[in-house]
Amino acid sequence: MKNKLKISIITSVFNGEDYIAQTIKSVLEQTYHDFEYIIIDGNSTDDTISIVRSFEEQFNSKKINYKWVSESDTGIYNAWNKALKVISGDWVVFIGADDYFINNKVLNNMIPFLLEAQSYKINYVYGQINHVSKSEKFIEMSGKPWHLQKERFCYSMNIGHSGAFHSKNLFKEHGMFNETFKITGDYEFLLREFKDPNKDALFVNKPCLVMREGGVSANLQNRLKVVKESQKARALNNINSFSKELFFWEFRVRVILVMQSVLGDSFASKMADAYRVLLGKQKRWSKL
Repeated sequence: MKNKLKISIITSVFNGEDYIAQTIKSVLEQTYHDFEYIIIDGNSTDDTISIVRSFEEQFNSKKINYKWVSESDTGIYNAWNKALKVISGDWVVFIGADDYFINNKVLNNMIPFLLEAQSYKINYVYGQINHVSKSEKFIEMSGKPWHLQKERFCYSMNIGHSGAFHSKNLFKEHGMFNETFKITGDYEFLLREFKDPNKDALFVNKPCLVMREGGVSANLQNRLKVVKESQKARALNNINSFSKELFFWEFRVRVILVMQSVLGDSFASKMADAYRVLLGKQKRWSKL
């Protein structure tokens, strides 16, 4: 087993001029250099591409393979699949266009865990995620050990995906992402692996990524779609058991949407945050 691993990092972006530079810098500044970085742009109409292009010389000076393409796509999973067709890494990381690695040693620190995972034939390694507001105010940290999540994973997505490390074997065994999904295609893809009770993930008890709230799956209007797509993902993988997680999630979302239609966005956001506070969590919706 080789000790030198190559990592492929993939970012899809559309009109991401506000934060894409921070994302790229967090990749460029990694102390571990045996990686490639692929950016798939969905034909942005803002300044995204000029920002992406401005980093070419810096990547070249470090002899890091830096690829990007800008063309129309049908969504994030179509973009990811384009990138997967050209990668050469042993492990694959997807990082959002408004997210960034928490420090410059993330890749270096993850290598021992990736080697451990390979020795046990584990195909998925994930760490903790720091969730922040658009102004980078800390909201919460997510990420729990796999042994606490494994039993309920087939009922709802309960582990982090952005910034996680996927073995190339996952894609050899299960193909690519299902492009009919718009939000939860990552969950459907991972169900192909983890519906098998003999399959495990490896949890790394340290923050690896900073995720800025405000993405498509975080929008209150899209939460119902997240539930519906999660149900679809389970059905496609022949998982027909009742999911209390999705049932109560859908119930809460529908109540909030009714409040939103009657009392307005502000009140609905406050009610959504009130529920989070009852669970001992930080506010997410009303003060970002």
